[in-house]
Amino acid sequence: MSARGAKLATLSAAAAAWATTAAAQVDVSPVDTLHGVIDLRAAGADGEPSFTSAGFGKFRLGGGAGGDFDPKLQLALAAVEWTPRFGWDWSAVVDAGHQPGQENWFDLYQAYFVYKPTPLSATQFRARIGYFYPPVSLETDAPVWGMTDTITPSAITSWIGEEIKVGGAEATLTQGFGAQQLSLTGALFGLDDTAGALVAYRGWALDDLRGQAFGGFDLPAMSPLAASYQENETYSSREIDGRVGYYVKLAWRPPAPVALELFHYDNRGDGTSVTLDQQWAWATQFTDIGATAQIDDHTRLLAQGLEGSTEIGRRAAPLVHIGFESAYVLLSHDIGTGTLTARADAFETTDEAPWPPAPLGEHGWALTADWRRPLTRRLDLRLEVSHVESNRPSRILGGEAPFQSQTQLQSSLRLTF
Repeated sequence: MSARGAKLATLSAAAAAWATTAAAQVDVSPVDTLHGVIDLRAAGADGEPSFTSAGFGKFRLGGGAGGDFDPKLQLALAAVEWTPRFGWDWSAVVDAGHQPGQENWFDLYQAYFVYKPTPLSATQFRARIGYFYPPVSLETDAPVWGMTDTITPSAITSWIGEEIKVGGAEATLTQGFGAQQLSLTGALFGLDDTAGALVAYRGWALDDLRGQAFGGFDLPAMSPLAASYQENETYSSREIDGRVGYYVKLAWRPPAPVALELFHYDNRGDGTSVTLDQQWAWATQFTDIGATAQIDDHTRLLAQGLEGSTEIGRRAAPLVHIGFESAYVLLSHDIGTGTLTARADAFETTDEAPWPPAPLGEHGWALTADWRRPLTRRLDLRLEVSHVESNRPSRILGGEAPFQSQTQLQSSLRLTF
């Protein structure tokens, strides 16, 4: 089955599940169910070319000639979210949008049905089926998989947004125990076989780009050997080996303003299946630990760490075998009508192949600070400064020094409706 056919089949299965509620009332009025975001941005960065221009740069933007600061004014995001309801228990979410620099001018981000019956006890059940992001990110809390207080997400959330999106079915069971809650989530999925290509060949990045259902990302310069078996772009949503992946999540909310999460993902890629256009079924797995704490009425803390590996080729002698890990700590504090947010990221990849054609490992860190101020109920202004330093030996393939330092400045005028 083709990649496009697999996506359509997933959405068709979701439609079949919804058909069981055909007798229920339907609310698809755009007045109540259509939402969106428009983000006008003035931004610039110095340093090496961005990965969006097939470079190794860690930000959405890169420097100009000679690495000089290169300012831009652009529409950074125009997206819509449709949330129709089908009676009391069924609803849906459809996200689509435009971001400059993507392969397709406009594309689908998510499309899934949600089943959430009214709870009759301390036990709650929720399920969804379709095409969606797994529940990994702690930062995305706004429509169209957006963030409330920052412009650029952490390296972890950036990677999830780029490569970790699935087509499948997910179920969550939540049980209350007095003042605390325990939730267990499990899912079976496909359409995520290429997850791993970006973090292997490009490494970690910090950007707010969302992977497109039918579009892809360019890869930076590769060694001649790697270029012989890997296309110079990767598509975020492909089913290649026909194997079913899974993820599980355990979340605990104790009788305190704290939440803890443990998440494990395995796409069960066979590592050897490859398409005619050289897209591989990467064997990718990772484990994530996250924590949130409401310190007081005006202060919130997030912390998250992720570790995993990805590979292609025979297990005894893989073509690519990368270990990867990243962690961040984020603190937000309300000051008057605004919110100040600071985040520190650390990231690393390790090349574990027995004979790498060019070392694919890296290590680095980043600091980000944001100031958000609502101007009206639907309009807010955000200011952000980010700095990243990293060392990646494979930059020499693109004519760059292994060590790079970059600073990115952004201002965002964001309208939500």
